[in-house]
Parts: sequence; C-alpha cells; structure tokens
Amino acid sequence: MNIDYLMQRLTGRATCRLETHARLGPSARIRNVFGASERILVGANSYVAGELLVFRHGGTIAIGEWCYVGEDTRIWSAERISIGSRVLISHNVNIFDSLTHPINPSERHAQTRGILTTGHPRAVELEARPVVLEDDCWIGAGAIVLRGVRIGHGAIIGAGSVVTRDVPAYAIVGGNPAEIIRELAPHERI
Repeated sequence: MNIDYLMQRLTGRATCRLETHARLGPSARIRNVFGASERILVGANSYVAGELLVFRHGGTIAIGEWCYVGEDTRIWSAERISIGSRVLISHNVNIFDSLTHPINPSERHAQTRGILTTGHPRAVELEARPVVLEDDCWIGAGAIVLRGVRIGHGAIIGAGSVVTRDVPAYAIVGGNPAEIIRELAPHERI
C-alpha cells in the first residue's frame, strides 16, 4: 500500500491550500487522495465544516471567498468543482462531479476491491463532468448537486432538492428532480 495514502487515511487530513483567513472547522475533513495541495483551494475568509475530497486519479475543488460549507456536506471531485464567492452551502449537502463508481458491474467490483485492498485507483472512468456554482448561490440543507450542473449567479436550491440540470441565475428551484419554483424579484437580487 502507498505510504502517503495510508498516512492520509490515518490522519483524515491531507493537503489543501487555505487563502488568508480561510478556516477548517473541527468537523472538516480534507481527503486529498490525489495528494497535491493545489488540487483543493479554499478562498479567503471561507469556512469549511464538511468534507472536501479529490480522487486519486484526478479532480480539483476551488472555493471562492467568503463561502460557507456546512457540517456533513460532501464535495467530491474526479474532474473539477468550481464554487464562486459568497456561496452558502448548508449542512448535509452532496456535490459530485462524477458517478463515483463505474456503471459496469465488473469495473465497479474491481474499483471497490482496489479501494479496500490498495486504495483508490490511479485510473478509473467515472464519467466526470465539471460542476460550477456561481457567485452568491445558496444550496439548501440535504440538497444533491450532480455532475455537469451549473448553478447560476444568486440561485437558491431548496432543501432536499436533487439538481440534475443547470439552474438559471436568480432562480429558486426545489424537488426531485429540481424544478424552477420562481425567479427572485429585483429587490431580492444583488
């Protein structure tokens, strides 16, 4: 087993880059399985209480300034997750830019077997597609944001929603799959 990977698993904290006044809360967990600090960036004045994970074969997470990532939130990247500035991500949110496991059962079993015996594989196809959360979004508690989604500037994702497609700027969406409930009125926008 790779000793760096073993140490990451034992400590629960790997490498990331924290900009000025960015903080990791006591419940935060950084799982940089790739192992390079530049793969996870937490912008100035942001606070992370959840889990940030980049896979061993790749992935990046970039969080802008003045963001909040709530407890028990998981942000897992196999390609790229970009989070703008002033984004509020509530508790128990899941954001994934990949399927996290192969669709083919033989490949899925091989990946699982590898994770359990030698760690995350260096090569695996997870059909990753970037996720983008633009500035001033609010992701409600328990929401799920899936691969390939762009959430527009100032959009609000209702609690418990499953976001499977792009959300326009200043829209409020909710449900499974998430649908537009209404647009923010001019006085509710920045």
